[in-house]
Amino acid sequence: MRCRVAGLWHARGGPLASIVIVVALVITAVFPESSLSVSMVFDLPPRGVGTPELVATALGSVLPAITTPRFDGRELTAHRSARLGHLAYSTVVLAAPLAVLPVWYWVITARHPDTQFPPLHGLIGNVVVFACTGTVLCLVVGPLVAVVATPSLFAIFVVGQQALPESLLVRIFSTGRSWHTNYWITAAAALLTLVLSWRLRAVPWSERP
Repeated sequence: MRCRVAGLWHARGGPLASIVIVVALVITAVFPESSLSVSMVFDLPPRGVGTPELVATALGSVLPAITTPRFDGRELTAHRSARLGHLAYSTVVLAAPLAVLPVWYWVITARHPDTQFPPLHGLIGNVVVFACTGTVLCLVVGPLVAVVATPSLFAIFVVGQQALPESLLVRIFSTGRSWHTNYWITAAAALLTLVLSWRLRAVPWSERP
């Protein structure tokens, strides 16, 4: 059992992924108040993008690419127990960007003890959806494309929220000033992502032998 765990850990980029996550959490703790102001329509309020969304989206873009299996295609014929191991690993990778939120919230509330912040769970939806986007893109179009396409889609999403303040993008997903999570969409995105990962054995389509 110990050998199998070590094999999965190393073959799916565990050491590198751990370093990336730790670096992301350190950046979050050191720069909790960093933000970008996005404004495409002059007479509408800008859409702020803060540290938690920036760092979590970066993780959701990079982690799937560096944790693809490296068993030379043997995972395509793996037994159910091995596939469950891959699925569990994929679930952890998918949830990893969420680690940014409590670290950021703890630091920001400690720095501003007199400020009342909304409940943290309101940011979960955006983080999960773009973590799922990164994983799906990695599986369907390949790791390199996913690293570029995921933050690009997030940028389009933010621009859309700022330019269309009455759209579903704002009513369903969080903005810089309004934190709320649609748990049905969040759960559906996570479930569909894990089903796709299970079906493809976590191997990107572009890397299948």
